[in-house]
Amino acid sequence: MPAPPLNNAPGTPEQGRCPVLWVEDDPILSDWISQSLQEDGWRVLVAHDRTQALQTLEREVPKGQACVAILDMGLPPRPSRPDEGLLLLSQLVTQWPVMHAIVLTGQNEKAVGQQAVHAGAFDFLTKPVALAVLRQSLQRAAWFAQRQQELLAQGRLHLSVSAQLSEGVREASDQVAEQLIRHVLNCNGFNVTAAARTLGLEREQLYYHMKKFGIQRTAGTDAPPDASA
Repeated sequence: MPAPPLNNAPGTPEQGRCPVLWVEDDPILSDWISQSLQEDGWRVLVAHDRTQALQTLEREVPKGQACVAILDMGLPPRPSRPDEGLLLLSQLVTQWPVMHAIVLTGQNEKAVGQQAVHAGAFDFLTKPVALAVLRQSLQRAAWFAQRQQELLAQGRLHLSVSAQLSEGVREASDQVAEQLIRHVLNCNGFNVTAAARTLGLEREQLYYHMKKFGIQRTAGTDAPPDASA
């Protein structure tokens, strides 16, 4: 049986969108993207370097609030290298457990993208990025962040977070994401195409998360055929 629609699924209008931290050192690109997202109804917090980004988020967004960061990897003082962006990404996902980060890179895209994913990025896009693609990624990231905030606060979907404080907040956040994905897969009879559609993800993205969390169909699962597999 197909899963019932989830509230505020990706791509649908939301009434209380989570804040978006937009970090880009190019002033023209920064203004254009921030204005476009604000016109879409997002609350955009703009920063141009790592220090400003951390200070802005510390001032504007509580640690337990869902939020999304869109980060350019090439930031001052070394904009030709991804080091500063990767350091900022690591600091953000450590301090804001329900943050989902999207990274933008034009430098050795595959290698930097892999580093960003290992550092906790939700998604990575290659510059120059089409605004429509960025919007879709933002909607997915925001939806996941908001659902994780609800789960952590309310214990929905029989949430059980076993990570100890000493293990870090990222482990707890990952456990929530894993349980959400398992829940949607089970509701869809482990049909990956249907589950990806419910989650608002590409099938390849869902396969990535399944591999990350070691999620496999058990022998006894009654799953309808995945026609597009």
